[in-house]
Amino acid sequence: MAQAETSKRDLRETLLLDAPVAAERRPQSRWAYPLAGILFVSLFVAYHASVLLIWNTPHKGLTRDFHKTFLKTVKGYEYFRGTRNNQSWAMFAPNPTRTNAFVRVLVTDQNGEVWDFEQDIWEVNRYPYVWYDRGGKVNRRIDGKKTYQRIYGAWVCREWERRKGESAKSVTFIKRWTHVPHPKVVLDKRKQGERWNQWQAPMKQKEQETVTCRTVTHGQLSPELRERYGLPPLEDEKLFRDVKHRTWWDKQERERLRAEKEAEREEIRKQREAARAARLRASAPIPDARGPVREQPAEPEPEPEPEPDPDDESPDQ
Repeated sequence: MAQAETSKRDLRETLLLDAPVAAERRPQSRWAYPLAGILFVSLFVAYHASVLLIWNTPHKGLTRDFHKTFLKTVKGYEYFRGTRNNQSWAMFAPNPTRTNAFVRVLVTDQNGEVWDFEQDIWEVNRYPYVWYDRGGKVNRRIDGKKTYQRIYGAWVCREWERRKGESAKSVTFIKRWTHVPHPKVVLDKRKQGERWNQWQAPMKQKEQETVTCRTVTHGQLSPELRERYGLPPLEDEKLFRDVKHRTWWDKQERERLRAEKEAEREEIRKQREAARAARLRASAPIPDARGPVREQPAEPEPEPEPEPDPDDESPDQ
């Protein structure tokens, strides 16, 4: 009866409220894991820590040779690139970035009017600032990268359609940047009572990629999203350009179809060669029983008789 009541009790109550019971089972080893596993994990941790430490040491100056030799010997470059642990500190030292770059995102609507989508932080976040917007880092990362800009532009097209209720015509990316002067120049200006202002520095700009919302992949809201946002359905479902997912199964099917087509072409080629050989055999002459037919040599033409010489007269004349 007591066992039945104990089995019905909650496991939490049993573990927390019941009195401790001595266990007859004793561990056979002081280690929770086998020695081989402990050794393997320890070596891996030591290897990772050493590569991480050397990777983040300066690779210029006195430690350049040691840095390069060590990472090449232990395959540190391949290990960090394969595990995506590589990190560059070039933006901090020894030469920090001397350029402030931003990418403007301009949307052209169906009427041809250009709008600033306000994706860059130009004159929005003054340095230093408390709250960091990840959109600023994304805005800098798409600078000069056509693949990123096409994906980002497709999102801008969908977002514009969701907000305005109509699709945009295109999205244009324009890079604008300013150069950071040398600290000595800034100090000299400060001694003269002037100060350097990032937002008043000479600015340069350059047009980069232009994404057409009608033709870019996922540049239109899907029928499901249009229904969710209360937008009218598309006139033609083919106007929505979906992403073509290519998995390992798709690749395998493509290879299989290609092999089948190659086999069909090979079979057609063999059939044509067999038919050509049959036609050649049919057009060949039938051999004689006495042997193969041989062409008879052509009879020589008779030599023409010589014409009589008029000076040569017979004595009878």
